[in-house]
Amino acid sequence: MKKISFVSKSIGLNNFLLDPNNYRFIDNPIYKKKIFKKYHLPEVQNATLRLIEQNKQYQLAELKRSILINGYVPMERIIVIPYEHKRGCYLIVEGNRRIAALKSLLQEQKEGVIDLTDFQIKQFSTIPAAILNAPKDQISKAQRVIMGIRHVAGPKQWGAYQQAQLIVELFEAEAQDFQSIAAHLCLTPSEVSRRYRAMKALGTMEADELYADRSDFEQYLLFNELVSSTVIREYFTWDDRNFRFTDINKAREFYELIAPEGGQEAKLKIYSDVRKLKQILPHAKARATLMDPEKTLTDALEIAELLDDEARQESLTIKDAMSEINHSLSKIDVLSLRLAPDERLLIDSVIARLQQLKEIGQQQRQG
Repeated sequence: MKKISFVSKSIGLNNFLLDPNNYRFIDNPIYKKKIFKKYHLPEVQNATLRLIEQNKQYQLAELKRSILINGYVPMERIIVIPYEHKRGCYLIVEGNRRIAALKSLLQEQKEGVIDLTDFQIKQFSTIPAAILNAPKDQISKAQRVIMGIRHVAGPKQWGAYQQAQLIVELFEAEAQDFQSIAAHLCLTPSEVSRRYRAMKALGTMEADELYADRSDFEQYLLFNELVSSTVIREYFTWDDRNFRFTDINKAREFYELIAPEGGQEAKLKIYSDVRKLKQILPHAKARATLMDPEKTLTDALEIAELLDDEARQESLTIKDAMSEINHSLSKIDVLSLRLAPDERLLIDSVIARLQQLKEIGQQQRQG
């Protein structure tokens, strides 16, 4: 791709088109993807403005108050591209929130909600912008690169799901490899790969006829943890090379843990819950407890910890065992020691056992 450049231009507010398919919308349950050639329609633009106004994450009310107090301060240019389906219009690449705030203020002025001065109306009506200059066949790639610089590597980061969605589009729509994506987004190739794989894993649930209606963008972080762990992804049969689960029944075990049937409480709610599976999955008894609808994640974890403790005890070396015994005996108050008959018998038994171990060790060394 050629080096990105810009052309400065002041643009009338009505000629700015809010992006109806902005990445920030994709986790909104009422969001529906819009057709590109219809972006300029008043119904589409009005619906987009309402979506921004109603989403508390945008903090549009706070931005509008700041603009009313301080005026519009163009510290950062609005970045746009020419919109081919309506002459004179420009689609916003960066700055949807700021333009939405200005459009909302002027709309409130028309509706009699606020009373702007002539100076404010003039200032809000024409805004400095930077038109993205790139060949037509490279515009979409340039857009995504700019978004990545701003919202993945930059100061105005999107959520994890939106960032991962951008990586998917750069990889699939722009045919960039993980190395080049990583360079654009200031990430490591392994991190880019992990985020891509997590999105594809989530996609398998979204495409599953039994679980599609239970899938949710917030589950992305759970799948991110799944693909990150060798133990977990191997158990649930995730294939890193082909980006799919090879055993649908195993995959559905995971789906059920994060989105159980009948609205029951999920056993895996946050990424750290998924991480605990590394301790549970190696033990058949703990796995059975995990999959039991009547049991909890804590129940399964407790069994796994107990089995781990037993395994550690069984594998103790003579040095470890003697160190533990010696440490425990050092805590006894010998000045007030009064041994009962059964305690003396126990000591004799331990001494006999230690003597036996000593003799066996000597015989093996001589042999």
